[in-house]
Amino acid sequence: MFRLWKEALTQFKTAVVEHGYTYDRFREDFINSHTFHDAADADSRNDHMVNLGRIGSLLSSRDDLVRKYCDSAMTSDDFVSCMGEYMLERPKMKSRLLNLECELSEHALSVLTDAANEIPLFKRKETVDDMRSLFNRSLSPTAAPLVANNNRILAYFLSRLNYSSIISNKYQYVIANNRLILGSTGAGYLTQTNLSSSLVLFEASDNPVRSKIDRWVILIKQASFAL
Repeated sequence: MFRLWKEALTQFKTAVVEHGYTYDRFREDFINSHTFHDAADADSRNDHMVNLGRIGSLLSSRDDLVRKYCDSAMTSDDFVSCMGEYMLERPKMKSRLLNLECELSEHALSVLTDAANEIPLFKRKETVDDMRSLFNRSLSPTAAPLVANNNRILAYFLSRLNYSSIISNKYQYVIANNRLILGSTGAGYLTQTNLSSSLVLFEASDNPVRSKIDRWVILIKQASFAL
């Protein structure tokens, strides 16, 4: 299990921190790529599956430990400490259901900010700090709440970010639960129903902004995966 955990931390740092993959994509790819084992005897195969199952459970429920230990040397002492936290302590971070699983680089955030202001997605001009708070931290900017310029356009933009594996597929829940964005009227925060219905209405229309959004999302994805 120690070997698998150390390898998982290394792959997390490469995939999520350096290349901008979503945490869910990293977790699924890691488990799927370690399912098969070349040992010939059943006992070794069973041991491998038990350890992989434990790692899978840890990756699913305690991403806070993954982030905490990814920069450590992961010695045997680090491993014991980590497993102690896993077994005995409650998570100190938000559940993964409460964040967008987004680790955008400064370059990607800059491109995203340009997109938000050029489309535009919000009522006011946004800064890189605003977009860092929203996407990387799943927090509302401290200066003033974000207000959608057009609910349908924002809903489509977010759906394309999700389609491109830039943000979690639970983004509607996260935005609603964390009260991250006010609707275009400014009367209340966007809910899952708002986002879902706005997306359906946008998809049913022939809005010329669609191609602009698609081009920007391609640029954001390229910036996210750039070395």
